[in-house]
Parts: sequence; C-alpha cells; structure tokens
Amino acid sequence: MTSPSRPQSGPAFQLTECGSPPSAADVQEVLPHLTPKQLADAVWCFAQHEVKPTAELMDAVAQEIHSKLAQFRAQDLSNTLWAFAMLKYQPTMLWWQDFERQVYGALTDLTDRQLANLLWAFAVLERRPTPAGASALGAEAGSEEDDSSAGCSGPSSSPRPSPLSPSRGAAADAACHPGWVLEPLLSQSCAAGFSGYSAGSLHLLVWSLGKLHLAPSRAWLAGFLPAAEAHFFKFSPTELANIIWALAKLGAELPGAWLDKLLLVAQWRFPSFPARLLSIVAWSTATLHHRPQQEWLMCFEEQVRSKFLDFSGHELACVAWSLRRFGYSTRNNAVFYMLQKQQRFLAADFEILSNPKLLRQVLGSRVLSSAMAAEQEGQEGAEEAEGTEGGSSPSE
Repeated sequence: MTSPSRPQSGPAFQLTECGSPPSAADVQEVLPHLTPKQLADAVWCFAQHEVKPTAELMDAVAQEIHSKLAQFRAQDLSNTLWAFAMLKYQPTMLWWQDFERQVYGALTDLTDRQLANLLWAFAVLERRPTPAGASALGAEAGSEEDDSSAGCSGPSSSPRPSPLSPSRGAAADAACHPGWVLEPLLSQSCAAGFSGYSAGSLHLLVWSLGKLHLAPSRAWLAGFLPAAEAHFFKFSPTELANIIWALAKLGAELPGAWLDKLLLVAQWRFPSFPARLLSIVAWSTATLHHRPQQEWLMCFEEQVRSKFLDFSGHELACVAWSLRRFGYSTRNNAVFYMLQKQQRFLAADFEILSNPKLLRQVLGSRVLSSAMAAEQEGQEGAEEAEGTEGGSSPSE
C-alpha cells in the first residue's frame, strides 16, 4: 500500500554538500546532545531520504529516544514510529512498552493524520494486540468504552472528552501486553467524528485495522462508512482496493448500497487498476458475500481478459474463485475461458498446475478428475478459506 502522508518536520541532520548522509560516527557523537524533537527529526530524516542506517546505528538512536520518551510530544511520537516503520526497524520489547505508555498519555493531543500514521506504523511493524491486553482495559473501562463508541455515530455527534479512562494501574497492567494501546487509539480516532479526516487518513485507518485484525465496533463503522463515501472519488485505485480488502478481512457487515457505490467508483476507474488490484477487489467482494451488479461483472470480465497476461497464478485463482462465488459456472468463468484459449504455457500456468489449492480454485471441485475426488471430501469449506489468501497482502 502507499505509505502515509509524510509527517511535516525539519530534519535534525542535513545532507552534506555532496549529497551523502552523515556517518554513523557523526550521528552517535551528537546523539546525547539532541533534544527529543531533534531525535524524532533525525530518524524522520533517515526515512524521508530513504537512508537505511546500520543496525548498530539504529539501535543507538532507538536507545537515545527511549531515554527521552517522557519528553516526546504527540507529533514526535508519530514521526518516530512512522520512520521506524518506513525503515522496517523493530525496537525492543521494553522500548515498545514505554512507547505505548507515552502514546496513551498523548491520545488527546494527536491530530487525525498523526493518529492515522501511528496506526499505520503499528500495522507495518505488526505490533498486534493480544486478547489478554484487550481484556485488561475492557474490564476496567466497563461501560465507559460503550459511551465513547456512541460518539462515533457520525460527523455531527458531539465530541467526547476522553475515549477511555482506565486507571493508571489498569494501564500499567495492560502495558505488559503487546499493542494494548491500539484499542484506546481506535476509540480516539472517532471521538469527534470523521469529518476532519482526509481521504488518505481514512484509508490508512481502515487498512491498519485490517492488517492488525482489529475489528472496530458497529458504532465506529457507522461513522466511518459515510465519511469514506464522501471521499470515494478522492481515493486512488490502490486505496479503493485496500479499503474493501480491509473490510473483508475484518468480516464487516456492510450495507449493500454502500458497497455497490464503492464498486461503481472502482468500475469507472478500472482502466487504472493493475491486475493485482482487480484480484483483490474481486476476492474482497466475494468474501463479503456480495454479488455485484451485472454491468459491473461484465466490465470486470473485460478487464480480466484484457490484462490476463499480467495476473500471477495466485491472482488468477482468486479471480476464478470469486467469479464462482458470484454465480458463474466453471464453463462460463472468464479465467477458465482464457486459460483454454492460450497457445502456450506461461509462468502463471505452471504456478497453478503445481499447486493443488490453486488448481481447485480455478477448476472447481466438480471438474477435477475422480483420482482427486478422495482428496476433495470435506473441502467445500476449505475452498473458501484458500480464497482468502488472495487479499492477504494489499499493495504496500
């Protein structure tokens, strides 16, 4: 997926006249003298200029940041984790625990974009919550969590002063569990409605939830869906595909009219959709148990035919599986039809033929030979599970 909007900040280290970054020795020498903001700017600068520091240097920077976390502002916290995610740097468990506590204390100071960037970074670094962490907050917050969710009913709802208010003791207990702060972040994201969110921030919010397997409440969705609909024409093809992918991964119950509108906007943009995004949209729609309009299906089939050579075997299998979920027989399936018309084997063919799971998705269980029938017994449910793999990795 596309990375979030780059945080606004000034770098602490400037590139030299020759355009080269400062050396590790230069950086380590000045680290103790940097303010918290300068530390955040420094690591942001690395990510901004796509400079990949050595593991030793990143460890030194992270350690210095850790020693001054208590003085980090909301923007510094967001910039720091955004940079870590861009650099694919995974800090230590102790660093994470103290960072999450600091984020919790700065919840109400985060802007919409900073909050979206934080969630995106948590998702990229795969800092997922654990059931124990969620229950630690839920038991203490009680009905307060329900009250905060009520503030997500729409842009016009009155803001809530605080999304969650567990005692410091509960927060300290929850801090032992990875990703415990994500629930408060999720509640804070809709505390004042979604009217101030840009299209990019809305996309990052829901993609992050899908990546983290963090299902929002119905009240959260009730506020998010109309806000997203207002931005349908502002989303890029990648963002449209990622949004429907995330909602499918979360098992969201969506109004049919809302989903049809999103699919219609995608249909108008189909010429800009590469094969991979077409596969993700089809898989996600089928996973949501929604059958698109007939005109949409005709346009989609045309895209499959025109971009057939661009699909991988996995993507073709997901498209074939999705079309069958939409009511197409194997004989009328565009993927199967195009495979029959080929004059020579391609890489995608070998990928499908060498993988029984993909072969089942393309052919359907009824078309397989009797020699494979025994292997197929009890696989009706497994076929659907295999199809979910098609949307497991939206463009990043």
